Amino acid sequence: MYVKKIRLFIVLATSDSFRDAAEKLNITQPALTKQIQLLEGIFGFQLFLRDNHGCYLTDEGKIIYKYALNLTDELDKFLCIVKKIKTGRTGVLNIGHTFSFINILPEMINRYTEHHPMIKIQIHELDSAEQEKRLLSGELDIAFMEKPVNKQIKYEEIGTDHLLIISNPKDNFQINNFNDINQILDKNTLCLPNCDSHFELSQKISKFLSRNSLNFPQVYYTNNVYNSISMSNLHSNVTILPNSLVHNIKSKIKYHELMGKGSKWKIGMSWNEERAGADALTFINEMKNK
Repeated sequence: MYVKKIRLFIVLATSDSFRDAAEKLNITQPALTKQIQLLEGIFGFQLFLRDNHGCYLTDEGKIIYKYALNLTDELDKFLCIVKKIKTGRTGVLNIGHTFSFINILPEMINRYTEHHPMIKIQIHELDSAEQEKRLLSGELDIAFMEKPVNKQIKYEEIGTDHLLIISNPKDNFQINNFNDINQILDKNTLCLPNCDSHFELSQKISKFLSRNSLNFPQVYYTNNVYNSISMSNLHSNVTILPNSLVHNIKSKIKYHELMGKGSKWKIGMSWNEERAGADALTFINEMKNK
């Protein structure tokens, strides 16, 4: 079979001599020589040159080597998929997330599915309280959220998110204290996504304003985050949003990081160990060890 001969060819190509390669492969040197000669006969050109110091790839052999590596890598992936199908490892992972993971979760999932292509991922954007509830019921396998309240749920911290105040790029103001923030809010309309479309985000911003005794006499509610950003580009308008939601467009907007109670929060990965299946635990361990 070609595949076996090509694997022998790869080992020889990375060895100092036929004897060295034969020892690695646990076969005799004549047997290895015969297999390489058969492969050269199939291809119609010489793959190796020999001298007193060892063996070397010919120019043709060097070209073939790169393609041989790609071929065996793809074959290994193919055989891995076959094994998963045979053993039933073609499950579904239900993963929840809050708005704080909108940018980093796709990279995590792509990294996982690259090595586990037969596992189907279903993503659900939910607030932290709802994710905690679904972890306990088994409706979610993994949740990306703020630290859960229930001690039954495991939690691995990943990072933080924080609030920004966003304004028209031409507005010239500085924020050094809460008095500066109050002056900005007094002079501008605060544009925020409404509670119906972004419940947890709306609650977080409201709590931040309340806990820090900040004034917001003029509020205009929008039906989504993007409308809030668009409104903040108009004079006399500002918005408050988390860094996670505007990270990719920060070069196009004017923003200041906010300070005070509730302006920053920790985020992480949560799971219910009593209900987590093998695929979920594999995902969790790979994310923890990345």
